Amino acid sequence: MAPTDGRAGQRRVLLIGWRITTLAALKELGAKVWCVATPDVYARFGDQAEVERAVLVSDCTDVEEILCALRREGLAPADFDVVCSQQEFSLVATALIGGGASPIRPEAAVMLRDKYLQKQRIAEAGLPVARCRIVSDAEALDGVRSELPVVIKPILGASCANTYVARDEREFDEAHDGFRAAGFTGPFLVEEFVTGAEHHVDGIVRDGELVFLGISRYLQNVIELRSGVVSGSIALAPAEYGPLYEKVHSLANTALGALGHRDGVFHMEVFVDGEQVTLSECAGRVGGGPIDQLVRAHFGVDLHLEWAKLVFGEEPSAPVPPSAEVHGYVLLMAPGAGTVRRVPSADEMGAQDGVVFGRPMVAPGHVITAPTAASDVHVGEAVVRGATEHDVIERLHEINEWFRANTDLD
Repeated sequence: MAPTDGRAGQRRVLLIGWRITTLAALKELGAKVWCVATPDVYARFGDQAEVERAVLVSDCTDVEEILCALRREGLAPADFDVVCSQQEFSLVATALIGGGASPIRPEAAVMLRDKYLQKQRIAEAGLPVARCRIVSDAEALDGVRSELPVVIKPILGASCANTYVARDEREFDEAHDGFRAAGFTGPFLVEEFVTGAEHHVDGIVRDGELVFLGISRYLQNVIELRSGVVSGSIALAPAEYGPLYEKVHSLANTALGALGHRDGVFHMEVFVDGEQVTLSECAGRVGGGPIDQLVRAHFGVDLHLEWAKLVFGEEPSAPVPPSAEVHGYVLLMAPGAGTVRRVPSADEMGAQDGVVFGRPMVAPGHVITAPTAASDVHVGEAVVRGATEHDVIERLHEINEWFRANTDLD
């Protein structure tokens, strides 16, 4: 981590992978940012934040391409005080390129990315986690039929893309067809199906110590996305869910230590079934969608800013008590696939009952795919508040239905 030496405006940062919230946090602390980005992403979002220079590559995970692109710009990793990323798929490349200037070490990055290695390490630490194995290719996948129910996914996946639950022969065939349609031929990670309500755990670890942890319960398990469920969650108050917080804090502390993730943010998913808490997966980044906005609204923590302070070696912000109100988020879906003609504005969304944050993710002319392709395929996001969990859940469904009804497609 870069030391705090009063030269905030002189800190040079190489950010691998475009993320506007990450850029904003780094710049808030006075950093000069060079950003590695793909041309399509930079064309769409490059005007949203000033950077010293955009280093364009076709793949933000390719170490060779990034190093060559930097060299063409007359740059090298050693020219930067910090080399960092808040992109899921760029963590390993960032750790390798940054070396000591990266807040994450290569071994930890690998453990946070590879779901098989991660689960093996978690099991070795004595924590409850789904048993899993690797299946080499689509032909060998047929042998899994005798093991149902299972979950089948890519080993290095994210956001439930190409992820299927197969509880019976019909769902197994649907998974097979889905992989074929996506051109995904393996290798596959096959996990035992874990019961319980899925929760996400978002937090910050510094020098191996948990300094913040917030738990939220998904409205429905994310794996059911293809069934047309509403994707969102409710933040849980530590005062009301004390025993759960104690269990999850202990589990997260052990898991992060086992994975070697000592400095950074994390987004973890667990299944809660009665007294049993089973770890699903852990990522070394801020959660996707409006999870950052949910954490800010309910727990008073800006995960992006706290992460930026951590990588610069600055002291964290003073803790604040969680909100007395209940908060939840929802991913807003279009009524189908097609070309967007109209989508509600942020101002229109903010005028709806209980909405504290809302934004459309697309503009007219944007072509959207089927909303069941992955958990991050959505056209809007909202965070709402209310007096009770019941109130918030009702409002999340209401804003989702209102958004669908007011989004027009060709």
